Amino acid sequence: MSNALKRLREMLEDPILVRGAKGMQPTPRALALEAPVRSILQQVVRTIQPAQPFEPDTSRARFIIGMNDYSENIVLPALAACLRQSAPHVELIAHMLTAEDPEPLLETGQLSLIIGTEVYSKHSKRLRSENWISDRLVCLVSQDHPLATSQHLNLKQFEELRHVYPSPLGLRTNIVETWLAEQGVQRSIAVTTRSYWVAAQIVSGSDYLLSVPFRVATKLMNHFSLCLLEPPKGFPGFRLNLIWHPLYEGNPETQWVLNQVRKLF
Repeated sequence: MSNALKRLREMLEDPILVRGAKGMQPTPRALALEAPVRSILQQVVRTIQPAQPFEPDTSRARFIIGMNDYSENIVLPALAACLRQSAPHVELIAHMLTAEDPEPLLETGQLSLIIGTEVYSKHSKRLRSENWISDRLVCLVSQDHPLATSQHLNLKQFEELRHVYPSPLGLRTNIVETWLAEQGVQRSIAVTTRSYWVAAQIVSGSDYLLSVPFRVATKLMNHFSLCLLEPPKGFPGFRLNLIWHPLYEGNPETQWVLNQVRKLF
């Protein structure tokens, strides 16, 4: 103790404790340090203690989830309904993903997790990624379309039709374009929009074709006069991943919301 006290006196340039009539007495400097040092020690104790379990019934946590157009349309409504029952006071925020690297947002906690295609996990090997669900692409046409009674489209028909292209980020490349290029085919785009819903509205009143994921197609057909056609043989599908940062691997909130998402489909 004497060595530690000696070092502390030298560092603070103050005797800290002095002998008095009633034993050792703290100096004014020592008394002034008592409250802030106690606060720091309490914070250290709280930091090294095991994380408290997440209490969904009372928590007011904010879950900010990076999503693409697919996960926002398909996953967000289901997740919102789930959390409304299991964690009625939390806040759920959808953050539209861009082509930028999402790792800084995950690392700083600005995103709780990502529900998106595996391309987002390829930005960095440090991110944790879990395969979740997959979907296939199908084609939609108006119920009045000449091909509405068909069940399948061949590649020639697909190439000859004009297309409505939903592109939330305004990009003109996706897995369909990549696949068509491999077939030596290029489709004719009539309209580009950022919204599945606007695209469906346009297609329902025209002779255009819309290619969308099957889960999206089933929702659109409930609201618009559309028919589903199977796409040309070999048409691509995709997979949705759950992605989070290893810094929050043991965070009870992050693990809880991940488990809620896993149970949706």
